[in-house]
Amino acid sequence: MYAKWIIILMLIVVVSATNSAAQGQATTTHQKKAVQFFDKNDANKDGKLSRDEFPQQKQRLFDTIDANKDGFVTITEDIAYRVSRSAGKRPQQPERSQQARQPDRTGRSRALEGVTVERDIVYARVSGRDLPLDIYVPDKAKRPMPVIIWVHGGGWKSGSKGGISRPVGVLSRGYALLSVEYRLSGETIWPAQIEDCKAAVRWTRANARKYGLDPDRIGAWGSSAGGHLVAMMGAAGDVEKFDTHKEYAGLSARVQAVCDWFGPTDFLQMDAHRPEGTRLVHDDPDSPESRLVGGPIRKEPYLSVCADANPINYVTKDDPPILIMHGDMDMSVPVHQSELFYKALKKAGVDATFYVVKGGGHGFRGAQNDTSEDLSNMAIDFFDKHLKTPKSRRKQQLKQPTYGDIKYGPHERNILDFYQAESDKPAPLAVFIHGGGFRGGSKKSVNQRTLNELLSAGISVAAIEYRFVADKPLPVAHHDSLRALQFIRYKADQWNIDKKRVGAFGGSAGAQICMWLAFHDEMADPSSSDPVQRESSRLTCVATNGGQTTMEFDWWKKWIPGYDKPHRDRTEVFGDVTNGELDKIVEDISALSLISADDPPIFMTYGMKPDDPIPADPARVQGWKVHHVMFGVKLKEKMDELGVESDLKYPDAQTTYQAIAGFLIKKLKPN
Repeated sequence: MYAKWIIILMLIVVVSATNSAAQGQATTTHQKKAVQFFDKNDANKDGKLSRDEFPQQKQRLFDTIDANKDGFVTITEDIAYRVSRSAGKRPQQPERSQQARQPDRTGRSRALEGVTVERDIVYARVSGRDLPLDIYVPDKAKRPMPVIIWVHGGGWKSGSKGGISRPVGVLSRGYALLSVEYRLSGETIWPAQIEDCKAAVRWTRANARKYGLDPDRIGAWGSSAGGHLVAMMGAAGDVEKFDTHKEYAGLSARVQAVCDWFGPTDFLQMDAHRPEGTRLVHDDPDSPESRLVGGPIRKEPYLSVCADANPINYVTKDDPPILIMHGDMDMSVPVHQSELFYKALKKAGVDATFYVVKGGGHGFRGAQNDTSEDLSNMAIDFFDKHLKTPKSRRKQQLKQPTYGDIKYGPHERNILDFYQAESDKPAPLAVFIHGGGFRGGSKKSVNQRTLNELLSAGISVAAIEYRFVADKPLPVAHHDSLRALQFIRYKADQWNIDKKRVGAFGGSAGAQICMWLAFHDEMADPSSSDPVQRESSRLTCVATNGGQTTMEFDWWKKWIPGYDKPHRDRTEVFGDVTNGELDKIVEDISALSLISADDPPIFMTYGMKPDDPIPADPARVQGWKVHHVMFGVKLKEKMDELGVESDLKYPDAQTTYQAIAGFLIKKLKPN
């Protein structure tokens, strides 16, 4: 409760403005309510309520009560508002633009000049509870644009996605802005908050094309409790135990840059480093930190939950670049909290920057040398550096293999690249097999995002090449790929590979080979004098994109829309073979003829719906037919009959997984 002299002072100020005893009595009532309101919501006890501290259900009143428009509500302003309201005076509402009041033809409201706004989009649903976000997209920004996810503060117990005054500057710098609502501590305790934030990242990736966003350039920015959550998003982006929401489960929740404004990290050290004069006691059972973890932070089981909520405990050297900014006079979150985080980041080798705001309190109030605009621009400059790298430079930054162009056979195309994941114990392996119609392609075509996500998850990756039909007809490409797989297993001890956890992924022709490896019976030869051939050919899982599940062209004519004749000369593909020999080859390499009940799970993706019309553009027709979703539909039907797990993704389909990396991570590292 606020000191008695403060109450008296407020009473004098307000009562002096009234002309009757009745008005004075009413003011006293309003004053008591205002004091109670502030005592409940003023998390840092500085006598002001920031927008983040203001209760979510009353956010619409914030601008009205904030009479001097300084971004904070004082107790004087609150009492004045209550008096004005009870006297029957209609408070002046903040001006709204005509655009903000009238939705455009798309149904989107336009709240900022040149910015399209959509509010209350549900990004996840938990036990019937909708989790909404607001998205702000600058109309003239170059697409696909980088995006900043803003996470509000408020001691994890208050605040709202509606307060974007701090990050709004990103909109004029070519970024989209997402502001997310997460479950507060009064609704549910840790780790719900980070689970929600990670779900928002996955929603962003899943909807990137719809809004013109770049799914590979996502930044996270937050203040106070929001600073803590974005620090967790950076450090624990690949920690699966926080990936509990079912929406977009296969997509990565990692971000590419983080700006942490004065966020807590190690709750148990906060009181030991409180600045002199601080009234907030973090060890108290009613502190924001205790409310977050469900009970007094110094007592079990809540003590252990504090460790679970500490971003320092998840720091690894592959974490994204992080900018930390903190006032050295912060009375709510001691600057020592950021010092600890920065030290851990630098020790791990993370690209981290720590800027101390001289004289800055919580929210940087009282900063001696920096204006609010300076500090916001510093954050946006940081995002520019890490999220606006020119494409030419991004190409130069492609991941380099640990071992490149390793020979696994005698032909010049019998080579592979191996990317070794960091792991104290043998790591799972994902083998990439490129497409190209068996006539072209390269191991260098491995998707960099998928590669990085797998490596970050502790999964090593091998990318292989094989002979084309111009070198020798099918099935030589398949046999080369088998040899490569067995060769990698032969190198397991040297390359720290877990032989029992091996998956494969690829597109088109590469997908066809992947499925052959996955569904063919064991092809190891235990009696061979060649130790490579004694290695297993079996896979744990397989993921494909646009794969052909059979090479029988008569089947294509029956099931693929518009496919009326073979698009390739059979001699070019299979060589000079008899019909009987051709039938045997086709049967031996086609997933539809190989699948059996003991085969591994598959995740398949295709770019069209089963009932989509043939493209009007003649240039697209052939590729559309060759990679048609009916290949996947028919394989899934057969696998469902056998009870083998299969997930088929195409536009608007409801799937368990959303991306190849997520599927492989789940299957190769289930724990």
